[in-house]
Amino acid sequence: IFAIYYKKEDKSYYIRAFSGKGSDNKILFIKLKKKHKLKLNQKELISAGDTIFQITPVNDENLEIIHLSRKKVLDGIQKKIFNGKKNKIVTLGRSRDCDFSFPKDKSFSRFQTTFEYDEMKKEWSIIDGKEQKSSTNGTWIFGTHSFIIENEMIVEILNSKIKIREIK
Repeated sequence: IFAIYYKKEDKSYYIRAFSGKGSDNKILFIKLKKKHKLKLNQKELISAGDTIFQITPVNDENLEIIHLSRKKVLDGIQKKIFNGKKNKIVTLGRSRDCDFSFPKDKSFSRFQTTFEYDEMKKEWSIIDGKEQKSSTNGTWIFGTHSFIIENEMIVEILNSKIKIREIK
């Protein structure tokens, strides 16, 4: 169902959904925690609240966020593009102060997810919650490719949740 492997180059363990013949890569989910900052190197699917979003870094500095859930329309908002040079921090959540706001949807935390742009590295990162406060239900990333394993990471495989802890 999934594989854990070690890369000598960066001395890190990784987890990925098994991608053998006939496999379904939508069985692995990674839960972001406040202290985990995931670099957005490619298109990602995230679950925030009861909603699915496609997050895509575009042209080194833009971030495209597309609302994909068909079960409910969130205030008519379907897609937004943010420029990292103008918006170094982009927030998604229920608060009207969020850049991508869904004030009527109680499944979102006030600040569900934060995206940060590092101008020197020209890359976006995704973080659960805002500043030092995590969201209530977390931000989940669909495991469609490899993720570096970090201490206290929670993964969901099928209907089982596993917490990964570093042993010294």
